[in-house]
Amino acid sequence: MLFLILLLPELLVAENLFQNPGLESTSGWLCNSCTGSLSSDKHGGSHSYKVTGRQHVWAGAGQDLHLTAGHTYYFKVYVKILNTVNGKQYHDVESWLDIADNNGNHKYESPGSTKFVTPGQWHLVGGDHHIPSNTKSVRFYIQIPEAGVNYLIDDGELTEVQTLSQFASDADKRIDHLRKADLKISLSGSANPSGIKVEVQQTRSEFGWGSAVNVNYIHDSSHKQYQDFFYDLFEWAVLENALKWPGLENSKGNFQPGNALNAVNAMLAKGVKVRGHNIFWGGSNVVPSWQKSMSGSELKPLLEKHLGDMAKTFRGKFQHWDVENENLHLHFYEDKLRDPHITEWMFREIHRLDPGTQRYLNDYSIVSGGQSAMAYVDQGTHFKSAGVPVSGMGIQSHLGGNVDVSVIKRRLDEVAKVGYPIWITELDINQGDNHRKAQHYEDVMRLYFSHPAVKGVMFWGFWDQRHWRPQAALANGNNVTPNEAGKRVQQLLKHTWRTNESHDIGHGQTVSIRAFKGSYKLLVHHNGKVIHTENFSVGQAGNTLKVNLSGSGSNPHVDKVLIG
Repeated sequence: MLFLILLLPELLVAENLFQNPGLESTSGWLCNSCTGSLSSDKHGGSHSYKVTGRQHVWAGAGQDLHLTAGHTYYFKVYVKILNTVNGKQYHDVESWLDIADNNGNHKYESPGSTKFVTPGQWHLVGGDHHIPSNTKSVRFYIQIPEAGVNYLIDDGELTEVQTLSQFASDADKRIDHLRKADLKISLSGSANPSGIKVEVQQTRSEFGWGSAVNVNYIHDSSHKQYQDFFYDLFEWAVLENALKWPGLENSKGNFQPGNALNAVNAMLAKGVKVRGHNIFWGGSNVVPSWQKSMSGSELKPLLEKHLGDMAKTFRGKFQHWDVENENLHLHFYEDKLRDPHITEWMFREIHRLDPGTQRYLNDYSIVSGGQSAMAYVDQGTHFKSAGVPVSGMGIQSHLGGNVDVSVIKRRLDEVAKVGYPIWITELDINQGDNHRKAQHYEDVMRLYFSHPAVKGVMFWGFWDQRHWRPQAALANGNNVTPNEAGKRVQQLLKHTWRTNESHDIGHGQTVSIRAFKGSYKLLVHHNGKVIHTENFSVGQAGNTLKVNLSGSGSNPHVDKVLIG
């Protein structure tokens, strides 16, 4: 029954509110300042809607909608552009809403766009939008910011985003199902003493909880309070900026990874798992300054060398590589090399050079704002179908002061449909009220922890004096003192979502525990004294520990613990 309860929301199919969503005819759709006709080149069904003769950037296919003011909707369609103009190798495709209020005033807002679309393939475009309370009418339409680009549109979907009315209780049920398993401990053997107690201490979580850290503060002995806060709370880390190309190679040919390597090794020595962020970051304002005037033919060998340098230096030290950061939005290398597939090449090359490290996409405006959620789904789907060795999708999650878990969950659900594991790579919530911030962090963490596709969450910093958004910090002041949000996070990660239990047990008895998945230590006590310890783990199948006692009733000892 619990399994059905967990699946029930996903089994409910929301009504598609587009008229003629499959575009098998022209009914319901209009072509504003363009020519619309049916085409046999389709994404699904038998036809698509072809748009030609666009004389303005805003010209395109659309539909007048009947939506409820004050509600939130998800809009998505498939688009294939048929040509490029002005010497470009790709164009952006945008979804737009023309929203008229009760006074006849119009405002134009975009649910989302998919950038850098090349001709000849179907691409997903759209996003979600909240319809203002004073809305009288809404028109949805597709826009390409250059006139003269023809395109096809097909398989539209318009659904309402449902409010999660029992979010916390439903999420906790999913957490129990996804993140816990059954642990059984039994006691047997030739000795039958009284006063036996079994204690389980969770030493590590299977789910990843971590934070970005400053390269100097994490291993400089003068910042012990910073380090203590981190190591007490987190099991994963990522360096904020120290692995980015400009920091490693400020001048051409002068690759200096020593400081980053020292920080990484210090954390590995303490059992922390580390993400590698990042190999490339293709924004014109964030690439090494010495690259900006180079030609594509000059740059390509340098990309190859950098991949080799990174793999040689850090091979085996990272769990993940963020290969090309924020590639949905930034295309410096695609533009310079005139190669729209250069990011796919980057993934293949680092896989060849460092096959043991997983390779992640990483981008923003996926759950925060959501304007790029459909573009991310589109990118992940295309990379997957092309056989690009992507291991997972990173979602940054830089959130503002107002958090709507219903909308965030819907965006997350859409990305999860691609089928890759998801990591929340850069979580912070910019809220000045620490009590509100604490509740927002708890809600968002509960949402992510309860989602089957999410495998870990990385905070993007924790201390206000080393944070790009100080109001989002978990700790304040020179002593790195946890604020209300920090205390809430500590409570969740060290207590609420951790299993540490002690139970009295007698000969022939079994203790049953519903335990969070992860690594553990078993301690067997006799009259308050530890007489044996044993390491074990709890995974998807749970675990069984059979403790065998020998000796006398006054002096028992553990012969062995059978695990599994």
